[in-house]
Amino acid sequence: MDNLNNILFINTGGGIGDALTSVPTLNYINDNLKPKNLYYFSTDLGNFWFDTKLQEYRPDNLITVKNFPEHFGFRDHHIKVSKDVIKNFEFDEFDLIIDNQTRFKNTLIYRKIPHKYYVSPCLNYLMSKPITFMRKREIFANRIIDYFNKIKKLNIKPNYKISIPNNFINEAKKLIPNENYVGFSITAGHPTRIKEINYEEIIKVANYFSDKFIPTFFIENKFQELIAKIKQKVKKAYFPEDQSSAEFKKPMLVTALGSLTKFNITIDNGISHMLSFSDNKNYIFFNNSSKKFQPLNDNSFIYDCSLNNTSIDKLTSEKIIEFIEKN
Repeated sequence: MDNLNNILFINTGGGIGDALTSVPTLNYINDNLKPKNLYYFSTDLGNFWFDTKLQEYRPDNLITVKNFPEHFGFRDHHIKVSKDVIKNFEFDEFDLIIDNQTRFKNTLIYRKIPHKYYVSPCLNYLMSKPITFMRKREIFANRIIDYFNKIKKLNIKPNYKISIPNNFINEAKKLIPNENYVGFSITAGHPTRIKEINYEEIIKVANYFSDKFIPTFFIENKFQELIAKIKQKVKKAYFPEDQSSAEFKKPMLVTALGSLTKFNITIDNGISHMLSFSDNKNYIFFNNSSKKFQPLNDNSFIYDCSLNNTSIDKLTSEKIIEFIEKN
């Protein structure tokens, strides 16, 4: 696989966390395949994260694809039009398509897009060209990297190193001037799923660490009732984004702030992915599925409740503190 000028990366997950999860793979592609153009398609319903809220995480050669059919790959009739989407580009075929999902129907549709090479973990990579067979790992961040490591005989880990822009670092240093802070992210983006630790237990954890550190919460303004409760019950509770200028209220500020704390405590949510790029020690508490969504950097310490015979909403402050102090 040489001279890969135009690569299409398909990431069907549409949330901001899904986009952030793909960044280490995008970094790997650029570091090892060195494409001229890296086209990125996601079923994000027009959010186009790397052109908006995640612009600072965006690789320089990334081009967001905005002209594929809505929900492309998820509708049966798309198989009739997938060959024609190449007309939206100034070339006749992609040098490589990387299909970072495992649904068989979607893969059949995406493989119709004209290409030279095709990589997908679907059916344990048997839909790929060049074809190979290996069992896909549960960990999402390694699926594509495993394939290229095998065929290129490499042993390279996902790359979580990003350059935090100086203006965000300077803003973060104004808000967190030293290491006497501990970051907390405790709210889930999907309230229908059990992802959150009981708030009373989090308050106990925050007060435990408040003797030495300032408990610093990364919480969106929409959680006003929770914010008021924390301010009332947690000693020295601090909400740095409240003090930030409007221009910096973006995910990159969380990454910058998270890089300056002593360490961070988070659940499985979008902010945990922002913190994974902070190059700091992060303790992430999963209810389950940690093997699929956990970051693969050396600074992430994972507590999977399902492996410890409990549920995250039943997790006690004592267990949380014990896990942190042991790691």
